[in-house]
Amino acid sequence: MSARLIAWAERTALRLPDPIVFRLRALRNGRAFATRPGRVRMGQLRRLEPFSRMYGWDRGTPVDRYYIEGFLKEHAGVIRGRVLEVSENTYTYRFGGAAVTQSDVLHYDDPAPPATMTGDLTDADHIPSDSFDCVIITQTLMLIYDVPAALRTIHRILKPGGTVLATQAGLTQIADPDWRHTWYWGFTQASSQRLFEDAFPGGSVEARAYGNMLSTIAFLAGLGYEELDQAELDHLDPDYQMLIGVRATKAGGPTA
Repeated sequence: MSARLIAWAERTALRLPDPIVFRLRALRNGRAFATRPGRVRMGQLRRLEPFSRMYGWDRGTPVDRYYIEGFLKEHAGVIRGRVLEVSENTYTYRFGGAAVTQSDVLHYDDPAPPATMTGDLTDADHIPSDSFDCVIITQTLMLIYDVPAALRTIHRILKPGGTVLATQAGLTQIADPDWRHTWYWGFTQASSQRLFEDAFPGGSVEARAYGNMLSTIAFLAGLGYEELDQAELDHLDPDYQMLIGVRATKAGGPTA
């Protein structure tokens, strides 16, 4: 259908049924037609119970981990010097390797190794300012009610020019009984960008969304990412934001 014909049809929208108007708008925006209602084959997705309520850990590796680890690998160059990771230091050494000169781990309330310090990011005056070259915080901010306070702490404890690598949940199941009562937020690329920009004045912030319709459905249903192929995982659709990754650098570094 030509652009002129689409424009004429839209001008007469008041006299056309809604389904036709929606299809014309889809054509104008370059979107493919959906399968006609009633013709979609639901197959194994026509179910009320997910395949897993453990995010897919019991079937393989959760889909969001594919994006988390891809994000950290992409930005591995900033995981160096003194690094603070929340809860454990697995990613510090996996992606930082020999570039890490000191690894610290912050746990909310458990002082057992590998934790080197405990405390609440929203009220952590005991952590010295300007101390870390990099902070890694994955899948944690949605469990903190006062996110701006936590980001202010992260900004304060980073050295000038230091970088935080953060991931947070967008579209997800909330199945863990230990976390459900403090799972406060779901994030978007826009909300993440603004939150970090507010906390990192004069610095640089880049928020990016990961996921697509298929990978998000797979994650919600509890499938492992091994059950999808790489092309299905790597396709990014900003309308389906399963995970948000943020790289934010504090102002004042040597190259500033």
